[in-house]
Amino acid sequence: MTIKVRLHPVLQKLAGGREVIEVNGHTTSECLEKVEGRFPDIRRLIRDKRGQLRRHCRILVNCESANAHGLATAVKDGDQIDIVVLITGG
Repeated sequence: MTIKVRLHPVLQKLAGGREVIEVNGHTTSECLEKVEGRFPDIRRLIRDKRGQLRRHCRILVNCESANAHGLATAVKDGDQIDIVVLITGG
């Protein structure tokens, strides 16, 4: 089962310039763990010390927010996960 994980431009720099990473998994959590395993710097940017998603990160599955379900959202072959990093400032 192949899931495409699209990275926000900020995260692409941490993944050697890759925009899309293909992984296998049944939930958003499994897929993110695969990405973080390959690119540990991404984990430090999107998760806090307790391993929870940071407030400035949003996870989309097929363009629909998955944040309401936490990281337990089921995914299937051909789905796309987007990791979006919200940029704030003044």
